[in-house]
Amino acid sequence: MARFPSFQKIIDNTLSTISRFPLETVTTVLGTIMAIYLSEEHSGPMEKIYLKTLLCCSLCLALFLSITLYFSRDLKNNALRFGSSIILGSIIVLFVFNFSNPIKTYEIYQFLALNLGLHLLVSFAAFIHKKYDPEAFWEFNKQLFLRILTAGLYSMVIYAGLSFALLAINLLFEIKFYDKIYVHLFLIIAGIFNTLFFLTGVPETNDSKAPLALNYPIGLKKFTQYVLVPLISIYLVILLSYELKIIATFSLPIGWVSNLILVFAVFGILSLLLIYPIAKDVENVWIRTFHKWFYYLLVPLLGLLFWAILYRIDLYGFTHERYFVFALALWLSLLTAYFIFKKNPEIKFIPITMCVIALLTIIGPQSADSVSKRSQLNRFKEYIVDNKKTKLTYKEEQDLSSIIEFINDHYGIEALAPLSLKINQLAKKDKEPSSFAIMEALGYKYRRSYRGATEAEEPIYYHYYNNDDGGIAEIKGYDFAFELNNNNNYTCKNCVQWSNKPYSINYTSTDYGVALKINDDVIPIKINNFIKTTATFKAKNNNKKITQRIITSKYELLLQYESVTINYRENETTIDAFNIKTLLKIKK
Repeated sequence: MARFPSFQKIIDNTLSTISRFPLETVTTVLGTIMAIYLSEEHSGPMEKIYLKTLLCCSLCLALFLSITLYFSRDLKNNALRFGSSIILGSIIVLFVFNFSNPIKTYEIYQFLALNLGLHLLVSFAAFIHKKYDPEAFWEFNKQLFLRILTAGLYSMVIYAGLSFALLAINLLFEIKFYDKIYVHLFLIIAGIFNTLFFLTGVPETNDSKAPLALNYPIGLKKFTQYVLVPLISIYLVILLSYELKIIATFSLPIGWVSNLILVFAVFGILSLLLIYPIAKDVENVWIRTFHKWFYYLLVPLLGLLFWAILYRIDLYGFTHERYFVFALALWLSLLTAYFIFKKNPEIKFIPITMCVIALLTIIGPQSADSVSKRSQLNRFKEYIVDNKKTKLTYKEEQDLSSIIEFINDHYGIEALAPLSLKINQLAKKDKEPSSFAIMEALGYKYRRSYRGATEAEEPIYYHYYNNDDGGIAEIKGYDFAFELNNNNNYTCKNCVQWSNKPYSINYTSTDYGVALKINDDVIPIKINNFIKTTATFKAKNNNKKITQRIITSKYELLLQYESVTINYRENETTIDAFNIKTLLKIKK
């Protein structure tokens, strides 16, 4: 008969976990608090600090756990353990808080690579100073893996149960809770409970009374043998058949085949790790065959992988995504060579090598950021510095546009300014110009990716998202505010009063934009020309505020553009729609 643990035992286990992992517990609680604050802060001044602190906690949790496991053999080294944790943790804090505001894409890649490396470090940190025992190493990581799954299951069930309990209290007793209670409940369970539950199950690696002994679950064997390995074998047949097809037809591999090979290889290696203790058993013929031939069959797929990624690197240079695909291809090649030629290969080689490669991709001349930046700047030089042609083809303009967009999005115009006098002059006028503006400064036209020379350019949609609460905006310094749009004409006769004088306001659409009439005065507002000549409208994912000021002898207008739709028809740029908030000041 199953017995439920007593409340006192739960408390004792929790206190024991906190005592064993004090820094990890503090980091978990701090990270959860930051996540709760972050859920409440929307575009506020503290949002960036909360986010970066949360990222630090995520990294430091894995780091502190790795250090604890490393020093677990000698409890007398607590001072060294805490000292090294604080020093390395401080380096991580400096690293994360050096990220841009907002955090850029390449910095997200750096965070993910470091997070992966630190989590892999957890898998072998306790065995760095010990004689290699494959069964103990496998058992330790099996227990970690199952504990992660169990912690996730418990967390989901507890969250669902407590959420329904809160809902029942609300419906039955009409007790109102604050709006974010379900979000905060999720963060507390996922952050604090889930982590402490996992830490409670981290096995001891230096307990002489209860050493790690291999215990292979029968359920894991059946899942791997009858589900995972057959599925991977099917994908192997498909990929090998595709490789034979492109060899027979002398065609180039499609781009996403690289991702498919990587996914297949990673899940294949995971399967090998799961079946490792029983891989050589005589009765498991299917598993033994898969274990013996997997790396040999991976060789032709690695050739296809290198062919696909190197072809694209040769055409378009390195980007962060291509760099990581190439790095994984190198890692898989190293792994394949090791397991084919090593007489008695050790499975700890897998996480150790992947951890090292992940850390190498973060900083240094060989990092993803350095290689990608250097590659794209060299390609930019080929077009602007080394190229003597005064005119580029459509395809070349398209390629140059993608280069400029990559560099501008990741590193800003400062990276390009030293290479071009025209861009340097633009940088003095605009610190954050769009890729459109940079291409125009160079004398070329911006071409969007994946558009053919004979295809019409895709429409451009500009929208300014106003974060003002309630949509209330101040019009200090102006007398009236109204909307301009191209959907209909507007007439308002004697609808406003200023200095005891009535004013009629109406406007009609024209070929140049809008003809605004205030009483008997007509003000031509040349909206179309302003939109066509302002490159900021055409920037990718642009949310910059764009304004236009018009001054006459009697009036002053401030146009705040809220949305614009730009289309291209038969090499003509047309303005299909616009919505403009207009502030009007009547001069005395």
